[in-house]
Amino acid sequence: MAVQAVMHKLAFVDLSTGTVQVEEVPDEPYLNYLGGYGLGAYILFTRQKANVDPWGPDNMLGLLTGPLTGTDAITGSRFAVVGKSPKTMTWGDSNCGGDFGPALKRAGLDGIFFEGITQKPMYAEIADGKVALHDAGDLWGLDSNETEDALQERYGTDAKVACLGPVGERASLLACIMNAKGRAAGRSGLGALMGSKRLKAVVAVPTMDIEVADAARMKEIRRRIIAEHFNEDHAGYVNYTTYGTAGITAACVQRGDAGIKNWAGTQRDFPNAAKISDDAVIAYRVRRYGCWNCPIRCGGHTKVESGPYASENHKPEYETLAAFGSMCLNDDIESIIKMNEICNRAGMDTISTGCTIAYAMECYEKGLITKEDTGGLDLAWGNTSAVVKLTEQIAKGEGFGGEVLGMGVKAAAEKIGKGTEEFAMHVQGEEVPMHDPRCFPSLGASYLMDATPGRHTQYGGWMDEAEFPPPGLLDQRITDKYTYTGKAEISKRMACFGHSINAAGVCLFGMTVCPASSLAEFMTAATGTEFTTEDMVAIGERIANLRVAFNVREGLDNLSFKMPGRLLGSPPLKVGPTKTVTVDNQTQVREYIAAMGWDQDTGRPTKETLLRVGLDFVAEEICSEG
Repeated sequence: MAVQAVMHKLAFVDLSTGTVQVEEVPDEPYLNYLGGYGLGAYILFTRQKANVDPWGPDNMLGLLTGPLTGTDAITGSRFAVVGKSPKTMTWGDSNCGGDFGPALKRAGLDGIFFEGITQKPMYAEIADGKVALHDAGDLWGLDSNETEDALQERYGTDAKVACLGPVGERASLLACIMNAKGRAAGRSGLGALMGSKRLKAVVAVPTMDIEVADAARMKEIRRRIIAEHFNEDHAGYVNYTTYGTAGITAACVQRGDAGIKNWAGTQRDFPNAAKISDDAVIAYRVRRYGCWNCPIRCGGHTKVESGPYASENHKPEYETLAAFGSMCLNDDIESIIKMNEICNRAGMDTISTGCTIAYAMECYEKGLITKEDTGGLDLAWGNTSAVVKLTEQIAKGEGFGGEVLGMGVKAAAEKIGKGTEEFAMHVQGEEVPMHDPRCFPSLGASYLMDATPGRHTQYGGWMDEAEFPPPGLLDQRITDKYTYTGKAEISKRMACFGHSINAAGVCLFGMTVCPASSLAEFMTAATGTEFTTEDMVAIGERIANLRVAFNVREGLDNLSFKMPGRLLGSPPLKVGPTKTVTVDNQTQVREYIAAMGWDQDTGRPTKETLLRVGLDFVAEEICSEG
C-alpha cells in the first residue's frame, strides 16, 4: 500500500456478542481524513445509523491514532476518542496525549471501535494487530491509577492503558478516559459513553514497528525545527517547557480571559492569582513530565508533603487551575493540586467539575440553595474546604455533590431550578472552558460553530487575537479584535488547519511553536505522499464539514446552540479589562458561515460546499435535491 506511517488496520468490537473483526483499510481514507477524529468521523458517518440513542448499544466509541502518532514528528503522541456525545447529543471527540496513542499504533491498529454493551465489565487487550476481550470484574471499582498499575503488572510496563475511574463506571457526564495517570480525554462526555458500555479499559501491548516512508528525512526535519524554534529565543517554547500552561494563569486573570466567579467577576474579585500560577505551581513540582517523545515536556509531577491536601500526582494545568481557582475564588494552590489528583484518580473532567461547583456557589450566594440543601456545606465564594469536599463528593457519587452536581451543570440546573439555568454556564450541555469571548471575541463563534460546542481546543481566529497562531500560517492578521467584521477567513483558515493537526496526531500546543509548514513536511516524510500547507488546510476543511454534517444528520443545527449571555457581555461588565464589552457574535457567526460556504439560515453545509470538499456521499445523504 502506498501510504506509509499507518498500520492500515481498524478493529471493530461488538461488546454485546464478544465478536471482533479486524479490517484492512485502503489508502483513500488516510489521504482524505488523515486519522484521529478525521478518520473517526468518516467511520461513524458511514457505519453508524442516524439518531442512535447515545446511551444505547448502537452508539460507537472509537479510539484512533493519526499518521504522525508514534513517529519522529514533534509531539506525535496524540490519540482521539470519538462517538456521539451523550452530553451534548452532537458529534463528540476528545484529544489526548500521554503514551497510549503510540502504544495503540505499535500494537498493530490505527484505531479500535466498540459497539454494543457487555453484560459484565470487560477490558480489551490489543497486541500484534489482534484484539481479545477479558473479564474486568477484578478491576471494577479501582481508580484509574490502580487500574493502570494492575494491567501493567499483568502485561508489562511497556503496555499502555486507557481506562475509566469510578466516575466513568457510573457513566457520569463528567467522566474522562485516562492514561499515563494524569492525561485525560476529558471533553464531550465520552468517558460516560465508555462507562455505559461497561468497558473498563483498553490495554495496548506495543510489539510492532511503525514504518515511515523516509525515516532519515523525519529525523532531519525534527532536528532542524528543534534547533531553530525550541530555544530561549522563542517565548512560547520557554513558557511551555518551564511552566506548561500553568504559566499563563495569572496573566489570563489579569487580561480578562480566565473564568472568574462563574464568569461574573473580574480580576478585582481574585487579586491573588499569582498564588495559583507559574512559580507558585512549579514550587511543588518534584520532576518534569513529557508526553511520549516530546521535546517540550510541559507537564510535571507534583507533591504536597503534608497537611489536609497532601497529594502526589500530575501538575495541574491552566484549565484546572482556573476552574478550581478563579472560578471559585479559591487561591489555595495545595487544594487545587489535591483536587487535580482526586479528579485524575476518579477519571473526572476538571473543567466541568470546577464549573459545576462555581455554579453551585453562585446558587448559594443568591440564596437559591442553603446549608440545608448542601448537607451543611458553606458554599461561600473562596471557601477552599467546601470546594474540595464537593469535588470528593462528586468523585464518590455521594452527598450533595454526587447527587445534585454529579452529572454536570446542565443537569444540576434542571434539578435545582428556580431560574438558575440563567447562570448555568454551558453550551449545549458542555461546561464552558476557561477562555472568555469578552477577551478574545472570536471564541464566541468557535464555541458555537465547531461540531463539538463549547470547545477551546480547536484552532480559530481567537488564537490570532491572542497572538499565538502557528508561525507562517497567516498572510493577514487580525489588527483589532473588537472589529467584528472581516476576520472570518482568518478564523476559517485557522480552524481548518487545526483539524488537520488533531487528525494527524500531533499536539495543538506544540504546533504553535513549530512553523506551520512543518505539519506538511512531517506528513510527506512519514506517509510518502506529498503534502503542502494548503493541502492541510483543505483536508481540515473536509473534516470540519464532515463533523458538522454528522450533527445535521442527527437533526441538529449549530445555529440553534445557545451561548450564555454573560459570556458575550450581555449585560457588560462595569469594571475590569473587558468592561463595557458586548460581543457582536451574530456578525461573527454570520460571516464565518459565509466563509465556510454554509447555509445562512441553518448553518448547515450546502450541497455545493460538500461536493467542493469531496464529500459527495455526505451530500447525497443530507441534502435534498434541487
